[in-house]
Amino acid sequence: MKQKYNNHKDWKKDWKYKTDAPYDLEWQEDRRNLFAESGNGWWWYVGTKYMKLHLDEIREERENERVLRGK
Repeated sequence: MKQKYNNHKDWKKDWKYKTDAPYDLEWQEDRRNLFAESGNGWWWYVGTKYMKLHLDEIREERENERVLRGK
């Protein structure tokens, strides 16, 4: 019986980076940007209606910080 969903050759099928995650500089930059934008705990909201609300809240907090720093 063939294990269709456990084929290690398919794991990299849609992987957009050239090397494995921890060693790829583009992946590191994308990860850094994701955590900077979404904060720690971003995965709680992925795939739910709360993701946009969560990101909007973070953007609003950052905008308020910028305004306070500018004064």
